[in-house]
Amino acid sequence: MNEALKTSIAEQFRNTTLGFLRVRKNLAINHFSDTEIEVFLKKIILSTPLDAVESVGKNYYFKCLQYNAVLTINKHPLTVITAKQIIKRNKLKVVCDLILLILVAI
Repeated sequence: MNEALKTSIAEQFRNTTLGFLRVRKNLAINHFSDTEIEVFLKKIILSTPLDAVESVGKNYYFKCLQYNAVLTINKHPLTVITAKQIIKRNKLKVVCDLILLILVAI
């Protein structure tokens, strides 16, 4: 993976109606329109560091800690297969609360 390929994927990826539904559900962004989801997915792709992009078989995996998301994109048609949270929102809140408690205790 290189920056040019990553940028090309960000510009050319596609999504299906079912894909939009899965992304909304899995990333807990039910209020986003299809257009907003496309913009958000592009941000995730472009924000993912090169060393966090994996090419396995027929898919690319973009693991973006900044947006707490992993995108699975099929290599050939560049279709978004799914998107998942790295840390579930309720677990993320627990982790943030623990960090805050530690910082307050210091």
